[in-house]
Amino acid sequence: MLLALNLTIGLGHFLVLFNTGAYLPMIPRVAGSLGVDPVYVDWTQANFFLAMALAFPTAAWFLNRWGEMRSLLGAFLAFALASAVCAVSHDYGWFLASRMVQGYAGGITIPLSLGVLLRHYAPPRRNIGLTLWGMAAITPFTLGPVLGGWITDTWGWRWLFYLNTPVAIAVALIIAIILAGREIEHRHPGLDWVGLLLLLIGVGAFQSALNLGEIDDWLRSTTIIGLLLTGAAALIYFALWEWNSAHPLLELRFLRRRNFLVGGLGLFLTALCFQGAMALYIVQFQLMLGYSAWLAGLLLLPLALFSKLTSMLTHRYIHRLDARFVGFIALTGFSIGSFWVSSYNRPASLDELLWPQAMASLFLGALFPPFAAIALSGLRGTAEMRGGAFLNLLRVSGQAMGIPIVGALWDRRRILHRHFLGEGNAMTREQLGSAQHILQRQGIVPEAAHHLIVNRIDHQAALLAFNEIFHFAGWAFLLLGVVLLLAKHVTFAEPDAGTRLAMEEMVEP
Repeated sequence: MLLALNLTIGLGHFLVLFNTGAYLPMIPRVAGSLGVDPVYVDWTQANFFLAMALAFPTAAWFLNRWGEMRSLLGAFLAFALASAVCAVSHDYGWFLASRMVQGYAGGITIPLSLGVLLRHYAPPRRNIGLTLWGMAAITPFTLGPVLGGWITDTWGWRWLFYLNTPVAIAVALIIAIILAGREIEHRHPGLDWVGLLLLLIGVGAFQSALNLGEIDDWLRSTTIIGLLLTGAAALIYFALWEWNSAHPLLELRFLRRRNFLVGGLGLFLTALCFQGAMALYIVQFQLMLGYSAWLAGLLLLPLALFSKLTSMLTHRYIHRLDARFVGFIALTGFSIGSFWVSSYNRPASLDELLWPQAMASLFLGALFPPFAAIALSGLRGTAEMRGGAFLNLLRVSGQAMGIPIVGALWDRRRILHRHFLGEGNAMTREQLGSAQHILQRQGIVPEAAHHLIVNRIDHQAALLAFNEIFHFAGWAFLLLGVVLLLAKHVTFAEPDAGTRLAMEEMVEP
């Protein structure tokens, strides 16, 4: 019975996280099907992460109010319903709303499924269950983009959501059958509704401002200025409310601990850079360089080579090593990989782009565990659980904000390079005329020749901007590695190694 429970929870965990990576290569096709600009479809991924982030601090309320079985049953059924709406929707508004419901329902299942494993597994067998749960966590992240690309090119993007629906329903029903009669006594605690509303307004306003930035020209738009001021005011009020609350939604007092501040801030910024770069890789290589969804997903497949092995080794030995040093090495490795990617000065072939990802896989498994170990240093029991919920909110919020921030930075640099390539001295009038003449001799009419040259300039500008983004990312990862060294030495207050491992893995993507 416990094996069936573990496999079912692992399948549900895999399903939720698979939708974060598999959806990325689908964005250009979704945009075409819904008849909107790809910028708008980026919102469906960013807001999916945002909704997932807001689910973490409310999961405990669902658990205490409705119990494990009812909460997981409801969350997976909501995930299935939202997936069904996404599969058949031809309206962008309905699709965006359904993706947000997917993110929130999926976010609820992550801490609840972990809690089920911790409660139903005896300590001698707990590590087995947690290991399987951890494998289900990292596998869809590394394999999701390539499988999502294959689904898109072979069956169509809607099949991701068609497949989600029966699997989520099956997981919900099996969990309900196994957990029936095994519930713990229900409590009926209150939820900090004021804090939740303020957090929703603050984070939602900032995310909306970031989403609209590329369209409304940032601070030249009164709408964006209004959203930023609203978000800042809501978050300031949220901080004051939570600091003085007897039962806060988020334990902001943890920020007084140097290790939690360093670990939480580093986790947020690392997730922002990493998710933004990954989205840029997959989406823009399709839109600007003509890669298929399958080939774009293949760009990230090498991340699966060594990531699980290094993750297992990191979790096993991090209590014997200095977590600060482990994190510094991992961030330095990612920095080198980013500088490597930024070195291309021509359209790179697929095999050339795969090598930096293969190297990055050596460090991916050790990228996020040090942040969790440092931030949760000295915490145990309920405090560790609340700290983990806070870290999850920071990490997933970073992923949500990284997509529009990196995308906007890339777009600005692309426009700048296109201006200098097309309007500066990069090609004189004589050179332009000569190029058009050569193309005309090949049977290409003047209008098509001009269009071909413009497209070539656009592609070169996109590649230059792509290189700059990864150059910036290289310095960002290196700086974050230095910041990590500012933390104090890590102390593991939680005596149960399995519980510590589970808390650290829950904070990882």
